[in-house]
Amino acid sequence: KYLEENVGPQESLLFAQTNVEKGFSALEKLLKDINGKYATGDEVYMADVFMAPQIAAAMQRFKIDMSKYPRLCRIFESLKALLEFLDASPERQPDAVH
Repeated sequence: KYLEENVGPQESLLFAQTNVEKGFSALEKLLKDINGKYATGDEVYMADVFMAPQIAAAMQRFKIDMSKYPRLCRIFESLKALLEFLDASPERQPDAVH
């Protein structure tokens, strides 16, 4: 909000995109040797629980081009197939504003 008010809405988006992409690039490197469905293998762990909403927000809110992050995309697609992750999405919560 500070950036939007003092610099402009486009600068705010660019700032968010730059920082999210730095983090996603680092995650891609960390996950280079993982071949399972999820962040640490074939079982869901806390890394997945924390990553899923970040990836969703990056795509929806910050318009991040996820094609640059194939490992994160693969993991996110696996997570989206799980009912628990679908049910936990913000838009499915009783107090969600549509």
